[in-house]
Amino acid sequence: MKFTALIVQSLLWLAVAASPTVIGILIGFLLSIQAGGLFSLRVLFCGLIGFIIGGFWAERIRNTIGLPTFFGRLTGMSKSRDVDKNT
Repeated sequence: MKFTALIVQSLLWLAVAASPTVIGILIGFLLSIQAGGLFSLRVLFCGLIGFIIGGFWAERIRNTIGLPTFFGRLTGMSKSRDVDKNT
């Protein structure tokens, strides 16, 4: 695999894994505010759990449909919608 392709694949993998990580950090932040201590290990622990879940999810996507295809489906339209049925 070429170097630039490896960098792009890594960035796509991190983008998939970042979503559950951010959700975990937000949950940890809310839990720590509720407990009364803003700077606690809850934020770090929940963020770590989110990153682990995101890593498994990113690997599953990479092994099944591929990361570029996944992001293509998120940002683009399906082929059936591209074709105008009237023409």
